[in-house]
Amino acid sequence: MRAGSSRPIAAATLLFVFVTMMSSAERPVTAKPTAGSAAPVIIESEQSAGTSPGSLSIRIRDVLGRPLASQVDLHPSGQSAPTTIPTPEGRADGIYPVGTYQAYVRVYDLGVPVLVAVREVELGMEPCRLEVELLEGASGNKQLLEFDQDFDLALDRVELEVGTDPNNANSIPGQAALHFASPVLSSKAGWYRGELHAHSKYGEGRESVKELVARAEKTGLDFLAITDLDTLAAASDPEFKSKRVVLIPAMEWGDKSRGLALIYGPGTVPQRADSFAGAQAVANLVQAQGGVFAIAHPCFSTAPWQWGVSYVNAIEVWCRDWRDVPPLSLKSLNKAYQTRRDGKLIHSIALAAATPELSANGQAALFWDYESARGLKACPIAGSNTASKDVPMGEPVTYVYAPEKSVRGILAGLQRGWTYVSKGLDAPQLTFTADVMKNNLVDVPMGGLIPLGVEVVFEVGVKDAKDHKVQVLRDGYPIISKKIDSNDFMLRIAQTPDSYSVYRVRVVTTPAKKGFGHVEVLAMSSPIYAQELVVVDPKLGPQQMWVKLQKQKQPALPDLPPDPGAVREIIPTWQY
Repeated sequence: MRAGSSRPIAAATLLFVFVTMMSSAERPVTAKPTAGSAAPVIIESEQSAGTSPGSLSIRIRDVLGRPLASQVDLHPSGQSAPTTIPTPEGRADGIYPVGTYQAYVRVYDLGVPVLVAVREVELGMEPCRLEVELLEGASGNKQLLEFDQDFDLALDRVELEVGTDPNNANSIPGQAALHFASPVLSSKAGWYRGELHAHSKYGEGRESVKELVARAEKTGLDFLAITDLDTLAAASDPEFKSKRVVLIPAMEWGDKSRGLALIYGPGTVPQRADSFAGAQAVANLVQAQGGVFAIAHPCFSTAPWQWGVSYVNAIEVWCRDWRDVPPLSLKSLNKAYQTRRDGKLIHSIALAAATPELSANGQAALFWDYESARGLKACPIAGSNTASKDVPMGEPVTYVYAPEKSVRGILAGLQRGWTYVSKGLDAPQLTFTADVMKNNLVDVPMGGLIPLGVEVVFEVGVKDAKDHKVQVLRDGYPIISKKIDSNDFMLRIAQTPDSYSVYRVRVVTTPAKKGFGHVEVLAMSSPIYAQELVVVDPKLGPQQMWVKLQKQKQPALPDLPPDPGAVREIIPTWQY
């Protein structure tokens, strides 16, 4: 539950919604409320939108009479698409087709559209007026989002009115919950490898879902996500099934002007966004539903990442061959992203684009490093972006440590940052852990957190990379480089972090062919973060606090909850 959020308060004390039908003599006539809502209150008319059939006048304000930036979505009673009416000044007048509609009223809170009312509107021969007077948030002591305890961008009160569950982010007024099968193909916890970026005929691909699934099985993958742009149609295809490969419901989201994201396991169909705040709202909702929101190839010049979204789960730092994709030019970014302060670029995407000697993937790794140094905790993922048999699956490949081989198991691993990426199925494999207690036991895995002021021994394991080089990086800079002298190589390095730091590992080699950048990357790990711990007992120092944490009974991996929506609630304490 979000800090400061409140339980729903009686609707009558919070919101007054007025929907009236006016005759030519300005005589009010009631309109129908939705099931479970109170009857609308009749008020005197203001100047109406006119006398034409389908006239609608909208007024959105708080109880103090201040207009609220908002929007109204009119959903017709049939199956046609809704009409969105922007009301940035809290008002709008227009003519719309005659008929019965469900009006979904959303008010912007910190730039995020929050559902505050759902009402039935009948547009006929006489003018109609929809008026909303909102009490929540009017005092300034609380934001609207604090009245939404399940993070689904709908006020708890509204959910109670229309009959959805205010405690379930998958239950949202006006949106159908998605139900996909998640068979457990293996109950064994371990590293699983798969393809997280593929396209079918429902998008830009040339293959059917059946053909893609068959190719994943033949390749020997453990999981596959078909990510067609703005559609989950592949996951609803009758051939979206396999007894060997975990098939993750997924889609590509966004647009090429501002960038693309990869969404895995959403609970409802992700909505489009027209602002940075709207995009952040989509990312937050996906995660509240137990899904994963990842930035796709942020430095591809065809779709550079310009949404400005924080709090994402993952970044696709590797798409296609590491050195084949041309770099992103700084001039290709919107002017806002070229902003400088004291002569220096301030946006991570711009800093990455200012290194034209690298490939787009090399720039993506820089973007990831810059964002990580600023506090983002996002794991790396990789994808082939295959749209035909001409592009092999799993080149590059993502490894995920999952509690079980299932959709919810793979999503759980991604959410916790238990990932590393590699050039292909026959390319190097990695392990990266931290021994805080110096007892030769794993205290912290990839994606975990270590305390400041305590000596930590990092242990790096590399398989199948003889004669190449392994590097341990701190905040993107190598602090040690070693030649790998065997196919089962182990490296231990002691560190005492004194400030927030991000450690990760990569395996590199000298390029064998022409391309962008001077280094060929073969594998990269998810980070381990060094961060100050909040010590509740002032008598305990960092070392003692860590001992206390370790003495608590902690499973190597948390048990899975009964439903995916609760996965985010069981993250072990040592991870944050």
